[in-house]
Amino acid sequence: MAKSSAMCRTSLFLAASLAACAVWAAPAAGDQEPAPEDQGLPEPAPGSDLRVSLITVGAGPVVYEMFGHNAIRIQDPARGLDVSYNWGMFDVAQEGFFWRFLLGDWQYWMAGLSSEGMIAHYVASDRGVVEQELDLTPDQRLALLGMAEFNARPENAWYRYQYFLDNCSTRVRDALDIVLGGRLHERFGEVPGETFRFHTRRLTADNALVYVSLDFFMGGRGDRPITAWDEMFIPMMLRDFLGDTDLVTSEAVLDEPARVPPAEPPSHFLSFYLTGIVLAWLAGGAFVSFPRLRTAGPTLMALLKVEFVLVAGVWSLAAGLSGLVMIVSHFTAHEFMHWNENFLQANPLSLVLAAALGPAVFAGRWRRLATRTAQLAAGVSVIGLVMQVVPGIDQVNGYHLAVAVPVHLAIACGVPALVRVDAEGSAAS
Repeated sequence: MAKSSAMCRTSLFLAASLAACAVWAAPAAGDQEPAPEDQGLPEPAPGSDLRVSLITVGAGPVVYEMFGHNAIRIQDPARGLDVSYNWGMFDVAQEGFFWRFLLGDWQYWMAGLSSEGMIAHYVASDRGVVEQELDLTPDQRLALLGMAEFNARPENAWYRYQYFLDNCSTRVRDALDIVLGGRLHERFGEVPGETFRFHTRRLTADNALVYVSLDFFMGGRGDRPITAWDEMFIPMMLRDFLGDTDLVTSEAVLDEPARVPPAEPPSHFLSFYLTGIVLAWLAGGAFVSFPRLRTAGPTLMALLKVEFVLVAGVWSLAAGLSGLVMIVSHFTAHEFMHWNENFLQANPLSLVLAAALGPAVFAGRWRRLATRTAQLAAGVSVIGLVMQVVPGIDQVNGYHLAVAVPVHLAIACGVPALVRVDAEGSAAS
């Protein structure tokens, strides 16, 4: 028994001695920290060091800048990676670019750019830059990086650009939606939005030429209801919608924009209406309204004829060529130009009238052709106006009707009036 007790004490002493040696020996073994597995800590998850953010660039003054731009920025400190993946790359100098532009077959590509250089470029352009860091899981960050790097390969980088349906912003939207398992589309796919025309008007409101051209050549498809998901074709809309979710952990304004588009398109009806009245007055309205002008002397009459042929001729030429463009568009991929009600205001009838005006007024030839064509063009224009009350025909083109209908009617009245005066003068002489 005594022997057992002695052995027990000896064992406890040895255990205590070994424990003490272990405690004292630990710092003496060196200054290195124990390995994580020795502390029982888990390994960092792959992708946890990655940072993902959305870079949004505001609208600029040039036509291809008016809708903004964006890119996905991915940073990996371990690899020294800081790349912004940009789906908005194009080159006007590439072979066949303008031919492809006319056919609606733009070839854009995606590339990974230095984030520092890209951001500095857009800050220098004074368009405004916002960065939103995104709350993605490590797996989602890795998946997004893998998708972006795969897409940046030369054999995968190219795609056919479609301004409303497949552009730099929709590509970013779709990439994020894929790694999020469809959460974005589920959240915004049924939320009512405005229309493509609504956004086109507000984003081009301060450039009259671009505004009128895009609005005139946009057909009824631009007026169909769309969702918030569709509205994300605009980078600033994607930025704002993401900002309303818990996906954004922080937002930094890297540069304030010099140009902020209006939230809604301003009304221009009065401007269009007054333009229509002035053009109609010049295109024969004054001559028809004042009978005294028909008894004017030969000098004044000659000036009236020149003025009439110039205004009515230029209008008819522009309208006729626009009609040809709308016809040809049906053989291209410009889907949003198809089935445009403005074809009733601008069609090849006007080309015939443009060719017949000069001979009819100055030489007395083709009088009947010019008169009948002007009247027919005016009649078709009025049909376009009446169609606005027909259910199911809902293209928003009131601005263009306010200009075109008065001008067509003025020309239709002015041609026979000038031709008649010229014929009476010839008969009298």
